[in-house]
Order: sequence, then structure tokens, then C-alpha cells
Amino acid sequence: MVEGILFEQVEDSRQDWKVKHSISEILMVVMCGVSAGERSIYGIREFARLKEQWLRDVIGLKLPNGLPSYDTVRRVLGMLDPKQFQSVFIGWIEEELDIPVGSYVSLDGKTLRGSGLKEAGIDPLHLLHAYSHELGVVIGQMECSSEKTNEIPIAERLIQILKIKGVIITADALLCQKEIVKKIAKDNDYILALKGNHPLMEQEVKDFFLSPAPSTRSVHTTFDKGHGRIERRIYTLDTNIGWFEDKKEWKHLAAFGMVESIVTRKGKECREIRYFITSVTDVKQFAKGVRSHWAIENNLHWCLDVLFSDDACTVLDRNAAENLAIIRRIVYNRIKMLSKMDTLSMGKRACIYAFFDKCQKFSSKMFSNRYKVASSCFRFLYTVSRPAIALINIQRIICIHSLYIFYLKREQLPNAAAGF
Repeated sequence: MVEGILFEQVEDSRQDWKVKHSISEILMVVMCGVSAGERSIYGIREFARLKEQWLRDVIGLKLPNGLPSYDTVRRVLGMLDPKQFQSVFIGWIEEELDIPVGSYVSLDGKTLRGSGLKEAGIDPLHLLHAYSHELGVVIGQMECSSEKTNEIPIAERLIQILKIKGVIITADALLCQKEIVKKIAKDNDYILALKGNHPLMEQEVKDFFLSPAPSTRSVHTTFDKGHGRIERRIYTLDTNIGWFEDKKEWKHLAAFGMVESIVTRKGKECREIRYFITSVTDVKQFAKGVRSHWAIENNLHWCLDVLFSDDACTVLDRNAAENLAIIRRIVYNRIKMLSKMDTLSMGKRACIYAFFDKCQKFSSKMFSNRYKVASSCFRFLYTVSRPAIALINIQRIICIHSLYIFYLKREQLPNAAAGF
């Protein structure tokens, strides 16, 4: 599915005789502004004003009635049904990407701090994300209230909507619930953290791992070194669940897991032990799932906050805030999908060495001083950024130029790209 068609599928509830700007054109303008780093509706409209000719010539927007005004953009974003927009987004992901069987999908919530105002009694927007580790993209999200307990029914609905099969779903202790396990175990496996929200069960698992190790217990150890510390992780998986009285209530429960993290820094040692329930029986598969769950924080939430100013977006209108969040995730996904590299580190090097000159010329042609990126910025990103973030930071500069793919329905960059 091409993204131009994606936006055409978004329902427009406006009266036809009052419409001067199509939904697809307005959303394309918003997407370009978000790609350029704008975090407010005013900033998006200002970007469009400065780059109107570029939007016409490169992106291919016809804009027969000129640019949509600030009020028009604000009204449209507040009018669109986020649930319908979200279903279109999920449908786009399903058609564009195949989630590999046996891959890991993480469920975790994120609060958009800037979308709330305590003095006015407006709670910030809270979103539950589904993130594919192998593909590095958001495959779905749904809005919750600011109360995290509402993640539980939302998670059940999100799992049902996603239609994923044969993957391993990871989640924190909040989503370690019998009903959620039933939804997951229908077509997938799971690795769920076990904490104090199930105090009796947690204590039973703790006591079980304190007992002598039976033949059903397997261990896998990993080491990490960096940032002045050495971390040793001991993953233990035990498939002996016959003693657990409630095992039938947890569908497809196959093992209990324990992870002991031992961090040594400046001669001091710190230990942490965590417990899990899981339907997988291979300790290395279990270890990879536990470790990869943190990628949703490091590779998604951190990127959204630092690169797309997710928390800094102060749009208070509930619908507009959620619709902007969806657009930011569409841009995030597209940047990830544009990368053809085998690894992020390879992608980063390619961006630096192959795209460096092009990006520099491109920025001087397309951007005003406000958006212009100097060569020193690229070198700075290369030296201090994480591989994942460096790749996104650099590719977002060429992403705007690539966004006309969405509207013109082309599969490759046209020859117009050769000019920058």
C-alpha cells in the first residue's frame, strides 16, 4: 500500500461543499512538517509556508486552493477519528510488512507528557504500543487513559486487532493477566514479567527457584561490558510446573523463568533478580526475549522523545494529539523501512560515507536556515549517537525528499533526487 492511498482511506466527516483542501493533502503537509522536526501545529503550518514551492514541485501536492491555514489543520486533526485512523495505520503495516514467525513483539505503554495540563484537569495521553524487534517498527498502538490499569483491556483488544501469528509477545508485569495470556496463547507464545501484582504466585516461584535444581532446569549466561561496568546475566528456565496448582488457568504455561543480573562497577557489585512466566521452553529463546523487551524503550520511546519531541508536543486537544502521534509513528516506521542495510551500524556508516555529500547539498537547497543541517552535525551524530539513533537522525534529512513516494505512488526515488 502506498501512503498516498493510506491517507485517502481516512474518513472525512466534513461537508463536501465546505471542503477546500483534501484530507490527503492536509495530512501530507503535516507529515512533512513532522519529518522536519516540527512538534506543534503552528510550526507545521510555518514549515509549509516556507516550503510551499517545494511541497508542490517535489512532493507533488497540487494545492489548488493554496496552503491550508493553521485553523484548518487544527480543525481537521481534531475532527479525524483516531480509532479509524489507527485501523488504517495497522492495515498499512499488515500490507507493507510480514512479521517473521518466531520473532519478538513487545507491548508497552508510553505517556505523552506534554498533552496534559494538570491545572486544567487534562490528563496526558497514554498510548499502548506493539513493537516488532526484528523489523524495528511500530505495528500498532491504542489509546488508554492516563491510568495505567487501563492498559489491560486495551492490550486484549490490540492483540486481537493485530492478527499476528507465530510470534513471541513480551510484556511487563502489568500485562501479566490470565485473560491477556488467553488472547496471546491462541496463536502466539509469551514471556511475561511476574511481580507484586500477583504476590502469592511470585512468592511461590521465588521459593521454587530456591529449591535444589532439578533436571528440568536449564541455565544460560551472558556478559556485557561498557560504560565502566561489567554486567553478568544468568537466565534460568525450569519446565517443571507440575507443582503449580493454577497452571491450567494460565493457558499454555510451559515454564517459569528467573533472570539474575550482577552489575560490577568500580569494585562494587549490585544484584537484581526478576521472575517470569512463559510458554517457551528453550532457555536461549527465553533470554533473547527478556533482553529484547528493553528495545521498545531504547529504540522506540527514546527515539520518539528525542527525535520527534513526542513528550514536548503540547497539543491539548485529545483527537489532535493522538492523530499527531499516529503520524509521528508513520514517519518513524517509514524511515526504518527506507533503510536497506543489514544492521544499524552498517546503515549508519552508509549514511555517513555514501549519503554525506548528498545530504549536505540537499539541505542547502531545500531548507531555510532554520532547517539547514551543517556537515559538522553529521559528524557529531556519527561520533556521539547510538547506532539506531544516528541512522534515524541522518535519514530523516533525506526522508522528507522521499516522502513524495507516498503521494505520487512511485516505488523508487525519481531522477529529481539526482539534483541534490
